Amino acid sequence: MSIPRYVAMNRLLCSVVLAGVVAAMPASALPARHIVADMARVAGVRDVAWQDCVGAGHAGLLLRAPNQWQLRLVHDEIGFKYLRFHGIFADDTEPFKEVNGKPIYNFEKIDAIYDAILKAGMKPLVEISFMPRDLAADTKTIFYWNANGSPPKDWGKWADLITAFIRHLESRFGQSEVQSWRFEVWNEPNLDGFWTDGNQASYFKLFDTTVRAIKAVDPMLQVGGPSTAGAAWVPEFLAHAKAAGIPVDFVTTHTYGVAGGFFDEKGENDNKLLADPGSISNEVWRVRSQIAASEFPLLPLYFTEWSTSYNPRDPIHDDYISAAFILDKLKKSEGAAQSMSYWTYTDLFEEAGPPPSSFHGGFGLLNREGIRKAAFFAYKYLNELGPQVLSVGDDRAMLTRDGSRFAGLFWDYTTPDQQESNRPFFRRLRPARKVAPVDLTVKHLQAGVYRLKVHRTGFGANDAYSQYIRWGRPVDLTAARIVQLQELSGDRAESSMSVIVRAGGVFHRTIELRANDVVLVKLEKASAETRQRKRKVGR
Repeated sequence: MSIPRYVAMNRLLCSVVLAGVVAAMPASALPARHIVADMARVAGVRDVAWQDCVGAGHAGLLLRAPNQWQLRLVHDEIGFKYLRFHGIFADDTEPFKEVNGKPIYNFEKIDAIYDAILKAGMKPLVEISFMPRDLAADTKTIFYWNANGSPPKDWGKWADLITAFIRHLESRFGQSEVQSWRFEVWNEPNLDGFWTDGNQASYFKLFDTTVRAIKAVDPMLQVGGPSTAGAAWVPEFLAHAKAAGIPVDFVTTHTYGVAGGFFDEKGENDNKLLADPGSISNEVWRVRSQIAASEFPLLPLYFTEWSTSYNPRDPIHDDYISAAFILDKLKKSEGAAQSMSYWTYTDLFEEAGPPPSSFHGGFGLLNREGIRKAAFFAYKYLNELGPQVLSVGDDRAMLTRDGSRFAGLFWDYTTPDQQESNRPFFRRLRPARKVAPVDLTVKHLQAGVYRLKVHRTGFGANDAYSQYIRWGRPVDLTAARIVQLQELSGDRAESSMSVIVRAGGVFHRTIELRANDVVLVKLEKASAETRQRKRKVGR
């Protein structure tokens, strides 16, 4: 039955008026998100795939003091366990030379790189790449630091290099230590440049040769692949491994949250954030289902690269939206992957050349000068949650406990009304509108005095980049401005106070939110010693 035209017009008019009224309503008048955290309802232990690994640029950068300092910072404040990076066999590590047809191995710089990682409290996820110049079948390279993506000109010498490499690692670092590392064969071999013509058959030969050499030295070492862009090749890779009788210990692949391709060597193109709510997470679950349908259904899945954008000059990496994006995608991917390795921890990164300015759309959680971006705080706040998960019916919240302590993370992820690509859009100031507040109730707390702390990242809150835009996006920051931005991103609590929980064990608080805000709320019971010390100070 058709609807009369005047009825349809009235419905349309009402919906438009209602939308306008809602948009104009103050946040306090919007329907609140009612979230109840019951300390007596533990749902299980937390999914910590987000903390398993983080990415870096290429191996040679880790010989530099600023990169090492920033690595220690992200480990200490976030707790990442593994570090993955390109080019352990690139020219600047000098692992292989051929003199009069005789291979010469030198792992001195590689040792220094792994020493720095271990000293920072982390372990290597060894990406076995790229081809040493004297062993490469082709002279073509990519990136500022000349990565060679060709096959070896002599497969036997490649196998010998891998054998010597693994034997050296176990001799230098100890067999038990190296057995706790992971070995991933190559990077994005489905893309021409990273691997000649993106040829699948020759990559499978590389994988087979490499795995056989590693396992011949130590069958307990963990090796995986195919490390593809765009979550590609996984069914074919696993089918090949089964047919060839090649062991596979884990699956690796990559995904990013923008439309248009997979690779931009020099950061010259532009991209646009995908508005699809299932971006990233749909790819993660798709690969998990592909593994489940294979002959290796229980293999761990490691996404060894993911982020908003694969472009090394995309300002979305600097923007405050990245924090909420990260949490939205990690929450929707929980249970599918065992590792979600964010690409990367630092802007000290040189695929397209040295960082051209203080904020230039680099991949990092930290900028060139070590200033914490908004994305950094998504991970910092995750690290401040407790080990036990409380039941929650809100897909934009994480509720946890650690003994008597409560910690909750709340966010709004709203894809912007973006009519243009990322570069012009995210280089402008974008004040955030208010959205529905969170009405938080925590039940079954022990009675007593608690310290309430509230931390936030969003527009103007732990948001160095917006201030950088206000300054006109200068190429270089003065020393004084670096200090100012460090202070702006110092994560001082926006609220810190003592609250009393009565015998009923209930705490209630309304938390204001703006679009793409991330808020951490912590309640920790004050000890008798702390209360006594505060009373003395107050006298």
